[in-house]
Amino acid sequence: VDGKQAYHIGNICNTCTFFFERLEGANKNISADAIAGTLQLGIARLDESVVAALTNILPNEKYQMLLLRVLPQQVQLGGAGDYFSHEQIALWGMDGFWGLPHSPKIQYYRLPDIVLSATERLFQFVVPMFPASWLNSGQIQAYVNAISDGCEPTAVALSILDVKAPADCEDESAVTSHWCLTHYLLDGHHKMQASAQQHAPITLLSFLAVAQGISSDTDISRLVSVLAEAAHSGAAVSR
Repeated sequence: VDGKQAYHIGNICNTCTFFFERLEGANKNISADAIAGTLQLGIARLDESVVAALTNILPNEKYQMLLLRVLPQQVQLGGAGDYFSHEQIALWGMDGFWGLPHSPKIQYYRLPDIVLSATERLFQFVVPMFPASWLNSGQIQAYVNAISDGCEPTAVALSILDVKAPADCEDESAVTSHWCLTHYLLDGHHKMQASAQQHAPITLLSFLAVAQGISSDTDISRLVSVLAEAAHSGAAVSR
């Protein structure tokens, strides 16, 4: 963002742990002013004009477009919903050097998990570009009111899929493959906070960068099918 790295988002090893960590460049949102009003009202389908306006401000990549209806849960670092303090440690164990869970240095959101198979689970994260303490309470309340009136405004994210599994796992019955879909929030910070406060859904327009994650084209295709099926059936796992 403006020439500075916003996040350190992991490594190229598919057997190492998944992580993200906020850096100094994560200090502002990225938005297309021309469609701000449309996003505030919310979109119900992939609108070509909206996508075109946003691609002008995104890196030149190959993207899989996703329009998701999401219900975010805000995570307290170290709390019951913190992936790095629980699910990650359960599979990979505690960091051998520090003896502490990984800290992403930002309060983030999680979406409901989706069971892929007996040994595979999809974890979804929504990661903001700046801390919740920087949000404007008046703007949050405006979205709370709009959501209460039935509006589903649209947030925008640059997303990456990492498929991770340890090289060795003694418990063959455990969930040993973590599909980690991370939505880095470009626009819609107040919307996401209002949605979490109201426990009511909004929509998320995701630009999934298919060539950037630790995942294959086959994985991406499977992910899209799973998300479509989950949206149709409501087959998600809440914490």
